[in-house]
Amino acid sequence: MERQHIDITQDLDGEAVVHAVFDLHEDEIGAAAHAVQASCAERFRNTEMSADDVVEYRELTALADELGELAGGGHGTLVMRPARLNAFRAAVGSFVESRDESDWLREEDREALAVSRSLLFPLEELSAEAMRAALDPVPRSV
Repeated sequence: MERQHIDITQDLDGEAVVHAVFDLHEDEIGAAAHAVQASCAERFRNTEMSADDVVEYRELTALADELGELAGGGHGTLVMRPARLNAFRAAVGSFVESRDESDWLREEDREALAVSRSLLFPLEELSAEAMRAALDPVPRSV
């Protein structure tokens, strides 16, 4: 993960709009897509969903699809609102945690796990920074 920063601008009504901007390499995009898709499938498989769960499921599915489309295209810049970044961070964290706690690891998870683990700390830092900016926005680029 490279060139991560928070961008705060104003919309047409003068309200602050916070975005987290960061670059991922091709292997990071592929691993992130795999992690989000696996976390989403595990989280919502065989469960009764509330309205909030349906919204979260749709958000994670859309994110996995977008990352999947970027995979194979080399380097990519992602722009996310704080809520989406938090969902992304949580899905990657859940993927890593579930694999670390299991007694076995599927072969297709092996590479994605190593790359996803390296993304956790930068995602946590950027997510915390985005939340601080969203709670106390000042139009600027950090």
